[in-house]
Formats: sequence, C-alpha cells, structure tokens
Amino acid sequence: MVRQAGVTPWSSVETGAEAIVNLAASPALEGRSGLYFDGLREARADAQAYDAKARQQLRQLSLDLIGPASSKSKELNS
Repeated sequence: MVRQAGVTPWSSVETGAEAIVNLAASPALEGRSGLYFDGLREARADAQAYDAKARQQLRQLSLDLIGPASSKSKELNS
C-alpha cells in the first residue's frame, strides 16, 4: 500500500514484523499498556494524543461517522 502510494517505506517488512512481535510477546512489556512505540523504541506520540479535548473530539467524530452501535455490538463489548 505504501509503495502503491508512491512513498518509500521507512523500514522493511522484517523490521516492522520484529517490532510487532516485540509488542505482542516481550516479557518486558507484560502488563503495560497505553504506550507508544516507534519501531522497537518507546517514544512519545504526537502532542495532540495527550490532549483530552482533542481525544474527545476524535471519539465523537468517529462515533458520528460510524453511527450508533447496535445492541449486538454493545453486548460483545461489555
């Protein structure tokens, strides 16, 4: 998809896979959540990600775009 858009990838598939496997299976990350990673390196997300008002606006926009949840999806997410 990246190449189809005419963009040169920043990393290889192998490097990306290593980062994902690390996030899924690393004992050092067990029980930790809400973190942001740039590859294998823990990093800070864009400043807007830490802005409560921006997060609420994004949530509301997302809900507006997808419509109300069905009772079945509410049940599955409970």
